[in-house]
Amino acid sequence: MINKKQLRKICLDRRDSLTEKEREDASLAICEKLLPYLEGKTVFSYYPCGSEVDVSAVNEMIDVAYPLVRPEHQMDAWKPLNHKMIMNRYGIPEPDPAHSLFISKEDIDVVIVPCVGFNEKKQRLGHGGGYYDRYLKDCRAMKIAVAYEIQKLDCDLAEENDIPVDLIITEKSAY
Repeated sequence: MINKKQLRKICLDRRDSLTEKEREDASLAICEKLLPYLEGKTVFSYYPCGSEVDVSAVNEMIDVAYPLVRPEHQMDAWKPLNHKMIMNRYGIPEPDPAHSLFISKEDIDVVIVPCVGFNEKKQRLGHGGGYYDRYLKDCRAMKIAVAYEIQKLDCDLAEENDIPVDLIITEKSAY
């Protein structure tokens, strides 16, 4: 049986195999499908890194909060003022707390969740740190994962602490 670490490698290799143009086109298609779920909502998104789905088009159209990493594999939602971001210890831009507004979990309507892999049961495979699973555990917001169709898996991904999402949007479909 294949483990999550091996599945992550397979999915990341698939994602990385897409050309820049393929990722750009797919990301724009995903953003178009995503936008109707976000209008008029308080949205917690992410800053795209590497070959992740680039949700920048959506992030720029609406006022979103971003993750701020805390100790113990925790994160909070913060809205940067004047787009002021700093690099965290993982090399990912995050809001500068001195120039951002904290957004409580109760005030979030939609969480856009990046993923490494997914299946049709709305289970997502993350990077393995558990940040999103911890955040989503008691979050009432709609949870929408975004991924390229090539990241789809045909196996069960759920473990005890994994939180499924409400919707997964790819450039080709919605699950």
